[in-house]
Amino acid sequence: MSIKINTAALLLGSAFLLSACSGDGTASDQDETNQTVDENQTDTSPDNNEKTSSEDNSGEDRNTDGGNEEDAGDKSGATDNDTSSENEDIQQQDYDSSKEAAAQIEGYEKVDQTNIELGHGIKGLQEGAAGHEYLYWNEGRWLIKVDFPTDPQYKVDGYEGVEDMAKKVLDYLEKNYLPAPDDKGVITINGFKEHPETVVKWQEGKTVYTITSKEKEPFSALDTAVESN
Repeated sequence: MSIKINTAALLLGSAFLLSACSGDGTASDQDETNQTVDENQTDTSPDNNEKTSSEDNSGEDRNTDGGNEEDAGDKSGATDNDTSSENEDIQQQDYDSSKEAAAQIEGYEKVDQTNIELGHGIKGLQEGAAGHEYLYWNEGRWLIKVDFPTDPQYKVDGYEGVEDMAKKVLDYLEKNYLPAPDDKGVITINGFKEHPETVVKWQEGKTVYTITSKEKEPFSALDTAVESN
C-alpha cells in the first residue's frame, strides 16, 4: 500500500514537472515570436521614414521651383518697367505715312497778325480771354504758345506775366536749337502754378515725338528737346 502511494506521488510530480517545462517552452516561443515582430516593425519603420522624408523633400523641391518661377516673373516684370522708364522723357509714335504723322500735330498755325515785339527780330500775337493771357509766335516750322493767368496769385513764380515768360523762352531758343520738324511742331506752355505743364511735339517723317513736363519752369522739357537734336 505504501509503495502504491509513493508511486502515485512520483507520477504526479513527474506530470507537474513536464507541464512546467512545456509552459516555459511556450513562453519562450512566444517571446521569440514577439521579438521577431518587433524586429520586423523596426526594419519597416526606416523605410516608412525614408518615404515620408522623400515626400517632404519632393514638396520642398516643388516649393523651390515655384519660388524660382515667381522670381523669374518678377525679373521679367522689373525689365519691362525699366524699358518704359528709359523712354519716359520722349514718347515716340510711328504712323503709316508722313502725312498721317503731320496730321497729329494739332493746334499749329501761322501767326501772320502780330501786335508785340519779343526781341531778336521776332514778333508775336498777344490776346486775353476769361482770366487767361495768350502769346503766340513762330520760329521756323515751330509754333510756341504761352498761356498765363491774368491774376498774379495764380501764376508760377519768377515771371511778371505772359510777356516776361515768352521773352525768356525766346532768349533760350536763340541760344539753343530745337530739332527741325519735317512739317511742323508745337510747344505749349502753361504758366498756372496749380497745374503747370510744358508739351513739346513735332513730326519727323512717319514719326511723332512728344515731350511732356509738369515742372513749373518750361526749360526742363525744352532741354530734353534740344538734347535730342
